[in-house]
Amino acid sequence: MKQIGVFFGSRSPEHDISIITAMRVIGGFKSLPEYAVVPVYIGRTGQWRFGDALGDIAFYRNPQYEKPLPRYRADTFSFTDSRLILRRNRTSIFSGPAEVALDLAFPCFHGSFGEEGTVQGFFEMAGIPYVGCGVLPSALAMSKIHARRVLDRVGIPSVPTAVLSREVFGQDRKAAIAEALKKIQFPIFVKPNTLGSSIGVARASNEKELEWALEVAFQFDTTALVEQAVQNLKEVNVAVIGHRTLLVSETEEPQFKSAYQTFEEKYVIKGGTLTQGKGKTKSKIPADLPSDIAKAVKGAAETAYRALGASGISRFDFFVDAKTWQWYLGEINPLPGSLQAHLWEASGIPLPQLLEKLVGAAQERFAEEQALTRVFDSSVLKK
Repeated sequence: MKQIGVFFGSRSPEHDISIITAMRVIGGFKSLPEYAVVPVYIGRTGQWRFGDALGDIAFYRNPQYEKPLPRYRADTFSFTDSRLILRRNRTSIFSGPAEVALDLAFPCFHGSFGEEGTVQGFFEMAGIPYVGCGVLPSALAMSKIHARRVLDRVGIPSVPTAVLSREVFGQDRKAAIAEALKKIQFPIFVKPNTLGSSIGVARASNEKELEWALEVAFQFDTTALVEQAVQNLKEVNVAVIGHRTLLVSETEEPQFKSAYQTFEEKYVIKGGTLTQGKGKTKSKIPADLPSDIAKAVKGAAETAYRALGASGISRFDFFVDAKTWQWYLGEINPLPGSLQAHLWEASGIPLPQLLEKLVGAAQERFAEEQALTRVFDSSVLKK
């Protein structure tokens, strides 16, 4: 039986969404008896904990769970022989074995300190296979600016965008805004460069609203995107899984009442991502698109996945003008919330099968990397 560590939480504005994704993954593994799941939670202060109690959503509904516990030090870890070893601190509040050796890591992080390549680098150093994109693809996908620069080279269009830094904005707001408006016109969307879940996103119809929106975005990131709004907007999502052999999902068209899909509509309101299957869905699957446009965006998702060197799972969010049918790639999620499980279910792949495919892709990529020469003996230190 393989021991799989499901890692989640961490220091991110998307901390709570990470917990929800982890609970979905842990629940899915319950129907796969060949795997033993170990929940590994990283708190907002960076302390590591592991134990079965952390795999129950009820634990996180207690407002006391995140309070500092001075005498309870963090659990520790080490790694050897392609296994990550977790060791429980003797003062731990959780029961269970004192030591667990993990065969594979399943990160469920969203946003900073987990989705953007940091924890992937840790797993690389540990020499353990892990689900999802590697270090570079994770970093590229999370930086909207850098991802668009790469994808522009393979012919995938993005909306007209101006890029502003917090430093330049702080030096002269009016000049920074005037420079941005040379490239685009209202209405405008403002987004932090490296966040998801619609956190820090705002729509602006005039310069004052744009200034306010930038103030918010710079609370979350040192770089912000100022994007031209797409007229007659349809948002269309496409997910891709695999390593060498890829599977592309059906298209999905989220339904939302606001000018864009807000955090609340994604995760809180009945029918959002976290409540799919518990009420009336707020997505059309497949999306209401002409067949040639649906084929084009699905092809673009696969092309983007390969161009970025992605592996495991990613979701691609497209903006489509419903009158001209011009489409643009908006952003990439290298680890989508709840694994976009409802979309894969609608595409014919239930959650347990999705998890098996993701574990298989992780093992395939790990086997390829293990075959590479990583150590080179030389005589240079003897001379």
